Amino acid sequence: MKTQSNQIGPPVVRPSLRRELLRQRYLWKDAEGNVLENFRQMLVRVARAVAAVEAKYGVAPEEVYAIARRFFRMMRRMLFLPNTPTLMNAGREEGMCSACFVLEVEDSVEGIFEAVKQTALVQKRGGGTGFTLDKLRPTGDYVASSGGCTSGPISFWRVLAETTKAIQQAAHRRGANALLVGIEHPDIIKFIQAKREPGLFENFNVSIKVTNGFMKMLDKDPDGHHVVTNPRNQHQYVIPKSIDLDNYVIQDLRSPQEANVPCFTRRDIWDMIVAGAHANGEPGICFIDRVNEDNPTPSLGRIEATNPCGEQPLLPWEACTLGSIDVGKFVRPDGTELDWDGLRETVRLAVRFLDNVVDMTFYPSEQIRARSMGNRKIGLGVMGWADCLLLLGLKYDSEEAMAFAGRISQFIQTEAHQASQDLADERGSFPNWIASTWQKKRPMRQASVTTIAPTGSISIIGECSSGIEPLFQLAYRRRALDGQEFIQVHPLLEKMGRRDGWMTDAVRQAMLEGVPAHEIPGIPAGLARVLVTAHQIAPEDHVRMQSAFQANTDSAVAKTANLPATATPRDVDMIFRAAYAMRCKGITVYRDGSRAGQVLSGAKAASPAAGDVIGPRPRARVTSGKTFKFRMGCGTLFVTVNHDEKGLSEVFCNLGKSGGCGSQSEATCRTLSTALRSGVDPRQLIEQLRGIRCLSTVRAKKNGDGVDVLSCPDAIAKAVEEALGNPGEAPTVFRPKVCPDCGQGLSREAQCWVCRNCGYSKCG
Repeated sequence: MKTQSNQIGPPVVRPSLRRELLRQRYLWKDAEGNVLENFRQMLVRVARAVAAVEAKYGVAPEEVYAIARRFFRMMRRMLFLPNTPTLMNAGREEGMCSACFVLEVEDSVEGIFEAVKQTALVQKRGGGTGFTLDKLRPTGDYVASSGGCTSGPISFWRVLAETTKAIQQAAHRRGANALLVGIEHPDIIKFIQAKREPGLFENFNVSIKVTNGFMKMLDKDPDGHHVVTNPRNQHQYVIPKSIDLDNYVIQDLRSPQEANVPCFTRRDIWDMIVAGAHANGEPGICFIDRVNEDNPTPSLGRIEATNPCGEQPLLPWEACTLGSIDVGKFVRPDGTELDWDGLRETVRLAVRFLDNVVDMTFYPSEQIRARSMGNRKIGLGVMGWADCLLLLGLKYDSEEAMAFAGRISQFIQTEAHQASQDLADERGSFPNWIASTWQKKRPMRQASVTTIAPTGSISIIGECSSGIEPLFQLAYRRRALDGQEFIQVHPLLEKMGRRDGWMTDAVRQAMLEGVPAHEIPGIPAGLARVLVTAHQIAPEDHVRMQSAFQANTDSAVAKTANLPATATPRDVDMIFRAAYAMRCKGITVYRDGSRAGQVLSGAKAASPAAGDVIGPRPRARVTSGKTFKFRMGCGTLFVTVNHDEKGLSEVFCNLGKSGGCGSQSEATCRTLSTALRSGVDPRQLIEQLRGIRCLSTVRAKKNGDGVDVLSCPDAIAKAVEEALGNPGEAPTVFRPKVCPDCGQGLSREAQCWVCRNCGYSKCG
């Protein structure tokens, strides 16, 4: 192999994020917490354990040893790394090395709690789980065994979420989950709004499964009623706009033939999804029919869920093991081309490695083992894509970069499929091959071979950019173990700058402050021209890059369209529609600063120090907003919610009839306005006011006087909530939260939160 993995020069000597991440989470320890191995020894352990599978297929001991050495060299040069569970667990007794699982949730107490049990078994060994709750009957539906009514799928979702919370402290890594729900489920509005409040279901990524039929009708007849279907009996309904969105039951819905009141339209439902994604990044969208076009085993059933980051669609009770190639390592020293021969060799060796992991891994149940071994799915992907483009002198959002993405993904796909066919000739096709779409094409060892994963932690180990994402930032603020802060420049830029002599403290500081590369004196013009970060890339170009890789990937592509704080709901709408038009299988967006307590929008931002006093921003001279009308027990209440260029900024109310509690309502609005301009999350304020009761209003509500609130504070909360979710409103700015381990900021990378200071990562 001609590849020179160390072409940029020796690594920078400084406190190592990579070393600390390995020490804390990957290297084996004894019962007292003492580290028992170093990085090299970890790779030896993994290589030996994975190569030992070769003996099962009649390979001689000396050849097993030779294969183990090849596996070791591939990982030692960091050309390829497997997923985290393999690095952690290879060689352990009952070591589970797969990262991705999809579990089935049946519509029965027994089925639900079997899924809860399997979740615990998977997550305690470091796996992530995906679910769909489509089979669960809607809230208020009839339960024959008890004669009562079901509490609905959201209540059982809470059980799954609490299971993850309960076991994550004992697991090797924090539990992560995906929930996908069909857009036709009667409780769809509850699912769309489930994560609007910070802290709820925080260990879940949520996506709505949208069908081709819905997308076509959204374009053809957006104002037609959205029809939902009860999974228990297939009865269809429409959703009246008069319902309580948080507490409605199936009995509140109408049949399509009896829709004589205003009902939610396709546009309404779509706009709710868009508003949620704009507000806090969720829900995402899964184009489920596009997913099933590539289902290699349709005779075994439809795919209805994915792993937590969305890149691995799987059948119920199926697992998959992942690994990624650092394509930046294959750029030739002169920066003109890739070492295609070296890349071919690595792809083929990596497929063999992952196939061995399928045999080696421990499966938590016989059900999972049978399905996983029957299909033998693996997910070979890439990382270091942004680094690769920099070394080749290609700007991430250029036409040349998009074309090269198609070229390299097609090359990897072709070579991976050939490697799978070669293994099928050597070891036999996957057991379900005879009933698969491959049966008429070619022998295959795996039902699916390629996947683009986010690679949050292993890209830190490999000191490269993550997945196919652009660089999130050029530099990060890090805190050393002694509490001293220093600037962490992206490893490739640090190496290039030191090699070529342009990296100085002034350049590092400018990078940290978010100064665009072309405005930083000292950075060579050629490099500055192509050096862009996530927020400098147009939203449609994020989608174009995802689409370029998806066209040559068996499974799916983990990619987040990172947007600036100024992005509008219209931008989100455009991204979702573009992803569908470009044949992506799913899409998520994240608007900078939009999720309270989760993302740091810039490296120089810092959390307020303990004891700091935070005051409101000045009131803008001109604001705009909307006024909402509510019928109360003592008259009509008008609530006006305004916003400035930074978000929601003030609330006023006026009782249109004498009486009532005007002074208290005015005090409530003044306090709300101060809190909003101080950066307090509006959802926290809504939660405090919602549900407060007033005797006269509750009495009027019971008498059927057209009252649909409980009090003036409850009405104000509803007005703020509606303004917050309205696609026409300006973005709301939230204060960022820092990493729970080290206190530094997190970045959003392919549905994961990643800390570039200590290596913390979390999906959800």
